[in-house]
Amino acid sequence: MDDDDAAEVALPLKVLVLGDPAVGKTAYVRRLVRGQGLLGEAGKQSVPSDCFKKGYKPSKGVDFALKEFEVDGRTARLQVWDASGEHARRGEVPDVYYQDAFGALLVYDITRPTTFDTVLDWKRDIDERMILPTGEAPPVLLVGAKCDLETASADTAELDRFCADNGFYGWFDVSAKTGFNVDTCARCLAEKILDDEYNIDHKVGENARFRPADVFAPDAEEGSYCAVA
Repeated sequence: MDDDDAAEVALPLKVLVLGDPAVGKTAYVRRLVRGQGLLGEAGKQSVPSDCFKKGYKPSKGVDFALKEFEVDGRTARLQVWDASGEHARRGEVPDVYYQDAFGALLVYDITRPTTFDTVLDWKRDIDERMILPTGEAPPVLLVGAKCDLETASADTAELDRFCADNGFYGWFDVSAKTGFNVDTCARCLAEKILDDEYNIDHKVGENARFRPADVFAPDAEEGSYCAVA
């Protein structure tokens, strides 16, 4: 394959979306792949309104979605894995979920401080179970969801310190409802992943061959979705 052909191939990058139940993971993923972080025609939401219902109904199983970004002339195809339902709790996420992943978005709910209290436990799980070919810890972004709500607030200086002290690549406040920072956050992670050519060369081929449906076929009736941006 020559350089021109290689540039046209979308690089499959598996990334995880983790965090406590009901923090907004699934709404974020749906906004990313269906709404593209923007409002639709005439200011209408371009994602289903049921993503933002106040009554929480947990998703089931593991959902998959695809989102493509152009990064420095290359097309990155994010395979976004959203652990939900019975798999959403720390310690209950299957090992296969972490296998061959390049990085993670660790989500908490800005309006519920208790969901921030568990992020370091999640981070330890990620560092122990997601191993890059270099042996280093994967890039993890700390994501504060639901920043559109009036009760939401964030101490930016404290978050900067917290991320630096605990090995997070960075942090973003996001809103699946308005689209604020939804694309920007995912693109930031994709750019960081693509910065490491060694990891790309050793893992991208495995991700290209991987078929999520083959792993979770017995659970196919539980309502997992796959959306392509």
